[in-house]
Amino acid sequence: MSNKVSVIVVSGFLGVGKTTVLRRLVRELNPTRTAVITNDLSGLTGEIEIFGGEHYLRGEALVELTAACTQCSLRQHVAEAIIRLTSLGKYDTILIESSSSTDPLLIANLFDADETEGVTVSAVARLDHLVTVVDAERFWEDYESGTTLRERGLGTGPDDARTLAELLADQLEFSTTLVLSKCDRVTPVERERLERFLWQVNPDAGCMAVSQGDRDPLLLETTRSHEGAALEITPGWMHALSGTSLPKGDRATGTFVYRAKRPFHPFRFWLLMQEEWLGVLRSKGYFWIASQPKTCYMWSQAGANCLYERLGRWWVAIPDRHWPNEEEALDELRKVWDLEFGDRRIELAFMGEEIDRVYLKRRLDACLLTRAELALDEELWRAFRDPFKKPTWEKRHMRAERHDLLPEEEG
Repeated sequence: MSNKVSVIVVSGFLGVGKTTVLRRLVRELNPTRTAVITNDLSGLTGEIEIFGGEHYLRGEALVELTAACTQCSLRQHVAEAIIRLTSLGKYDTILIESSSSTDPLLIANLFDADETEGVTVSAVARLDHLVTVVDAERFWEDYESGTTLRERGLGTGPDDARTLAELLADQLEFSTTLVLSKCDRVTPVERERLERFLWQVNPDAGCMAVSQGDRDPLLLETTRSHEGAALEITPGWMHALSGTSLPKGDRATGTFVYRAKRPFHPFRFWLLMQEEWLGVLRSKGYFWIASQPKTCYMWSQAGANCLYERLGRWWVAIPDRHWPNEEEALDELRKVWDLEFGDRRIELAFMGEEIDRVYLKRRLDACLLTRAELALDEELWRAFRDPFKKPTWEKRHMRAERHDLLPEEEG
């Protein structure tokens, strides 16, 4: 059995009930062998005595991170706190309560990071669970609001352009356990709708509903309990793109995968992005556009918000002497290789409810190069009208705010 200290991360947006879940976890674990790292100690004021350990009152097992950390410094502070707590030899478990704006992946990456003070986090601790608490009453209001974290006063710095929907999607997708709070405030139909969506975005996660923070003490012991399990999470969109067989039934009907070898015409696809895609709640994947034939783009949509960003070059555009040497990686490349386009392709996964697949496929097909356009030289493709080249359009945008900013109207 591993002697490493178990790490459990509790994430969730503002007001979802993270502290209540955290308190329950401390009670059900051994309070005297459990340490807590939190971004905001004020959330636990007046409740520390309930934890049941004198060491909490003395502050030995209760660590508060530096306020207003940037994403980079926050990761460093968490790593230092984990290593210091494990070095004491007093604790079997470390609970980390993330701030409302923290992506669980930020903490998970610590276990693949370089050493801190001569020690790697993964050498002394194992990431066992990533718990995300979801407010059943307010989730859809927040997810569909279209607001940014800065607008909510929760940005981690001037360069933090994340939207609330993006954060919520990331928290859901990178979790081993989803805890639905405040379920007593929604109807059974509303709860079922939310659970169906949670299953789509993260089919591997354990999911449970609670009221007033109650929870099943056995859940964390039976969900992905083997070492390293929290680092093996596969979001729903990756399941869909990889062709992984998902359970059949009503929940599966809301997933649609679009694939194509031909590139999108940049302007036609950009125009389609401005439209509302009825029934689509989450979409993600990869695409290429004719005007930038060497560039692999990632697409990500959550609620009303869209994000596209350059990931780098397709392998076909890179000299083969720089290709991966691992046979497994080469096998994956062979699976997607096309004699005409190499590894360049479009793969988009859509999740939602009552998606009109026929209509959506027809609209996406219309964005592909026509046979006449395809017959042109790739150098002529570069002359196509391309809003993606503009720096101001390279990152995030919200459909609702772009209806009057077509490319010809930009200054």
